[in-house]
Amino acid sequence: METTLKKAIDELSLYYDGFKDLQLSYQKSHETKIKNNILYFDKVNKALLYLVNYINGAKVNISDHFDTFGTMIDLSRNAVYTIPYMKSVIRKKALMGVNRILLYTEDTYEVEDESYFGYMRGRYSQEEIKEIVNYAKLFDIEIIPCIQTLGHMEQYLRWTSHHHVKDNDRVLLADEPKTYEFIERMIKSVSKMYETNKIHIGMDEAQGLGLGRYFKKHGFKDQFEIFSAHLNRVVDICKKYGYEDIMIWSDMYFRMASKRDEYYDINVSFTDEIINSIPKCVQLVYWDYYQSDKSRYDKMIEKHLVFNRDIIMASGIWTWTKLIYDKNITENRAVKAIKSCIDHDIRSLYFTMWGDDGAYCEMESSLLGVFDMANYSFLNNGMKKEVFNFLMNENYDVIHTLTKLNESPINPVGILWDDPLLGIFLNNEQIKDERLIPHAIDFFNSFSETLNKIKQPNFSVKHTLLLSEVLKLKLRVRQTLMSRYQKKEQLGEVKSLCEDAIHYTKKLSESFRKMWMTRYKPFGFDVLQSRLATIIVRLEETKRRIEEYENKEIDSILELEQQLGPYQYILERHELIAYSSYSKLVG
Repeated sequence: METTLKKAIDELSLYYDGFKDLQLSYQKSHETKIKNNILYFDKVNKALLYLVNYINGAKVNISDHFDTFGTMIDLSRNAVYTIPYMKSVIRKKALMGVNRILLYTEDTYEVEDESYFGYMRGRYSQEEIKEIVNYAKLFDIEIIPCIQTLGHMEQYLRWTSHHHVKDNDRVLLADEPKTYEFIERMIKSVSKMYETNKIHIGMDEAQGLGLGRYFKKHGFKDQFEIFSAHLNRVVDICKKYGYEDIMIWSDMYFRMASKRDEYYDINVSFTDEIINSIPKCVQLVYWDYYQSDKSRYDKMIEKHLVFNRDIIMASGIWTWTKLIYDKNITENRAVKAIKSCIDHDIRSLYFTMWGDDGAYCEMESSLLGVFDMANYSFLNNGMKKEVFNFLMNENYDVIHTLTKLNESPINPVGILWDDPLLGIFLNNEQIKDERLIPHAIDFFNSFSETLNKIKQPNFSVKHTLLLSEVLKLKLRVRQTLMSRYQKKEQLGEVKSLCEDAIHYTKKLSESFRKMWMTRYKPFGFDVLQSRLATIIVRLEETKRRIEEYENKEIDSILELEQQLGPYQYILERHELIAYSSYSKLVG
């Protein structure tokens, strides 16, 4: 343990001057402290968290609530980290107390004899995974495979050559020998890459299980029966390759027991037969990113404890369907989850950082979330901002300011992906409240002004400023177009606004490219690039439609004549807002 800590400090000294000057000896202890130039420590992750505070002039008391303080990195929604970027993330997380990392790879890892598995998706080779694992070992961080063995397999199943193992578009065909041959190839490949006896085999959100090709082959069967049999067969395969601790997401048990098909249904009950059907080596991961009431977490944890096994909590650092990390949502929800875990003595805690809808979030900002959650989990919110500034070489307050993009009166993601001419999302928002667009324009004016005052802006600041400008211009295009058209006024100003929006959208596309190519493998950027290109083309089309109308080639702009009824909630995902562009399935 002392040797590992020395190796970690040696590696960190290559990147942080503060670690070069440490003149300490190390001794194993049940507590973490420095006395007489001796660092007493229990675990490497807590020792590093203590040291980064010590270097910045603070002696802290680190709590012992969690044996596992982990994160999950989503590598399946377009963005697959390059090895250098992954290493930089591991280093920073090591200094925040992280000791386990789940790599969420649906199809982004190499499987023997499966050339279409992860094809053009940036899959990792065995050598790349091994390099990640070995680097993390320097900091005593355990890298754990997090794969899928039932649902969330749409990227693999979209190829017609794999339809023999397909139940529906997202779910593998249970009770099919070829399915288990395929799963065994996956697990065998994973076992060669990682150095752990832990594996997460997914099995969440497998809606429609047994109701697709399974139903045609076998007729109707109870989902519990299908799921249980499948789980046991996959667990047997895992055991064959040396896995002892096997994790699954717990939601399917709740969904199948709920009359409303709902995960967070606290009125469900489980029979002894169901409880006993789960293999003893299986750990349930309770994922919940949505509750802002601590009592809801308490009740769900109590429901999980009925299963009489280790429960793992997975909260969320909100990055999905966000252009930048959402600090407010995370703190409003995840802190309640932390407190509930402490009250119920849940010792394993992970924070997921999903990339749903294309991984367009500025992910460096998410490390502010890891820092804050470490602060709440280990130090009762007593860690200074200067520690973040040191380990990130960024300013805490600046990154916090950037996250305020999420405080827009209208969801920024909805604005960005909305079609400027059809305006399906913004039309809907205006039905809810006519004042929203003017208020949002004022918000972005003020937000851009704040960012322009930041001295020596880094990439994150420049990128977020571009986002703000594009969002503001798209709102102005929509507001001016609708207002002037309805009043039958001249539309020349709209054409000028479209030209400005095109200019800034092109700059934004280049900024996304810079972000992508410096952090991720190139695969997947085509999705964002094609979406932004579609916005540019549609802005051009808006100008053309205006010119046709002004030249009396058309009597009306039909796209602006459509009327809506009462307000309907629209999900802020690009495919559910306004247009269909070329896109891979990105979850």
